Amino acid sequence: MRDVSDLLTIELSYNNYHLLFPRIIISILLILGMVLLITNIIKRVKNGNLSTFNFKFFVDNFDKVKLFGTAVLLVVYASTLEIIGFIPASVIFMFLVTLLYIGNIRKRTIMISISNSLATTIIVWYVFGQLFDITLP
Repeated sequence: MRDVSDLLTIELSYNNYHLLFPRIIISILLILGMVLLITNIIKRVKNGNLSTFNFKFFVDNFDKVKLFGTAVLLVVYASTLEIIGFIPASVIFMFLVTLLYIGNIRKRTIMISISNSLATTIIVWYVFGQLFDITLP
């Protein structure tokens, strides 16, 4: 017979701790996606326009540079994590993403990007790596 506390216990080796949080987030996102899909279908049935389907993934005149720039930076970030480590890769990634979204390269923008990337990386490293003892790449 199982105890109630067994339901709240997860047995993982220390090397696999970092896999737990992304799996939880992915599960929540899948559930929320299904809820959105079902509510959209119910709304279409009530309005009587279930047969018409006009899907647009992007809005008109979306910023292609930011979209594709972010995609490229994410791929490069993921591939450099193992090579140079979490902190340097995260600082560089956050610096470049901030510059990309601000949209201009000036002395003030560079200073904002540097402070943003350092603060964000140090906070994430400290909270997850030190306080919660989650292994970071």
